[in-house]
Amino acid sequence: MSNATMKIVSNDGQEFEIDYDIIKQSKMLKSFYEADEIDEPITLSFADTSILKSIIEFCNHHKNDPEAEFSDDDDDDDNHNNDDKIKKDINELSQKTTISEWDKTFIQQFSVHDGTLFDIITAANILDIPILIHTLCKSIIYLIKGKSSQEIRDIFKLSELLDQTADNHSPSSPIDVKNK
Repeated sequence: MSNATMKIVSNDGQEFEIDYDIIKQSKMLKSFYEADEIDEPITLSFADTSILKSIIEFCNHHKNDPEAEFSDDDDDDDNHNNDDKIKKDINELSQKTTISEWDKTFIQQFSVHDGTLFDIITAANILDIPILIHTLCKSIIYLIKGKSSQEIRDIFKLSELLDQTADNHSPSSPIDVKNK
């Protein structure tokens, strides 16, 4: 199986051929592979070339990590409340927030301000790559750890977003309500 490959295409048309060591890290791609749904290249409309290159680089670096690193222990378990699961995951991540030097360098190429951090988080989530998702979540923990709520708003530009929303819905703007 280790010499198996799959072709994926970015939303801007760049084609990549990836091997099984990368495929197996993505639950989504692995399910396509196992279902023999790989006759044609798979277009990933949610990721551009730079994001896919980065994901492939990350997965290639981690391809020899223990198999447990590639999976989530808690698949959709109906007995757990989703909020409880999120709190449990955050607590576990905050206790194990060590990030390797390679991963730190990798993550530094992404930014909240230009949106690339959210682009890679979105792609990792859709592709369902647990090791990358956990690494990115740890980086967010480092980014906001010890910050005030205002500093966190500033980091994520939430103040600007809230200001824009407030401007669009200010009390001085008339609300158009028509009686029917």
